[in-house]
Amino acid sequence: MAEYGFTQKEIQNYESLKQVYSSWGRDVENDYLKLCVYDLAGNLLQEKILGLDSVSLENDGDFIDLKIGQHLRDCGYTEGEYDVEYRFLRRLAGREQIVYVDDTGKVYNRKIETKEINGETRFFTYIGEDKDTTTRKEVFPRELKYIGSEISPDRTEMILELDSQVKNSEYKVNLSEMGELIEYQPQGSIKFDSKEPHILEFEINPNERGFTQNMVGGELIIPDLYKVTGFEDTDNSDLPDNDSDNEFDFVDAYELDNEVPTYTNEELIEILNGEESTEEEKFYADQALQDRAYDRR
Repeated sequence: MAEYGFTQKEIQNYESLKQVYSSWGRDVENDYLKLCVYDLAGNLLQEKILGLDSVSLENDGDFIDLKIGQHLRDCGYTEGEYDVEYRFLRRLAGREQIVYVDDTGKVYNRKIETKEINGETRFFTYIGEDKDTTTRKEVFPRELKYIGSEISPDRTEMILELDSQVKNSEYKVNLSEMGELIEYQPQGSIKFDSKEPHILEFEINPNERGFTQNMVGGELIIPDLYKVTGFEDTDNSDLPDNDSDNEFDFVDAYELDNEVPTYTNEELIEILNGEESTEEEKFYADQALQDRAYDRR
C-alpha cells in the first residue's frame, strides 16, 4: 500500500532544524555552494561547484530555495535514490579554477587549443593577431590553489604556500590578506533599540556581505556618536583655580571609608543646575555624576 507524506526519519530531520543567521549570499563575488552526492551507503559519488545563480534567495536571503532535483539531473542522475549535501561556502583565497601559464608563470586568458603530440595532450595559445606557428606558445594548466607544506601535530594548523609556477597578483594578495583583520563598514543606517538601549540595530543593504560569526568579539567603532550641544570648552576655563578660597569640598561621590554616597544624584543635579552654585561646585558635581555613570557601566 502506497504511503504519502514524510517518513519518520524525514520528520525528525525537519523538526531538528533551526534557523541561524548567516550572511551567505550577500557576497556575490565570493559566495558559492559545493554539492556532494552520495549513495545510500554513504559513499561519495560526485562533487560539483554551484554559483549563486543556481539557487533562489528569498526574503533578502533569509530563505534559500534549493532545486535539488534539477541539480541531480545536471549531474547526470535521472533516476535512483541518493543522499545530497550542500555546503555553503565563501571564498577567502584561491579559486576552483584552472589557469594556463607559460614557463615563467605568466597567466594567459586567451583561447587555449589542445594538440596530441606523441600521445601526450599539450596546450597552446597564440600571442599575435595572426594564427600561425611563429606566434604559437605552449602553456601549462595550473590550479589556483595553495600548497599545504606542513601540518601541526594536533592537526589544527597548516602552513600554506604559493604555487611558484603561478605569477598572478590576485592569487598572491588573497593569501596574504587571510592573516589580516577584517574591516567591515555597513552602508545602512544604525540606531539604538527602543527597548534595549545597549543593543544596536543595523539596516544592512541587501548587496552587502553583512556580519559574520568570526567578527564576534571584535571592535565596533561608531564615529560622531555624541553630539555636543551648548558651549564647548577648549581652554579648560571651567577648571577650578587651585588657589581658590572656596570652602566647597567634594572629594568623590563616595566616602573613602564606608563607600556611602556623600551626595545623592538628585542633590548633585540640584548643585549642577542651581543658580547660586559656584562654577567650582558645578564642576565637581558634574564630575561625580560622570564617575557614577562610568562605574555603573
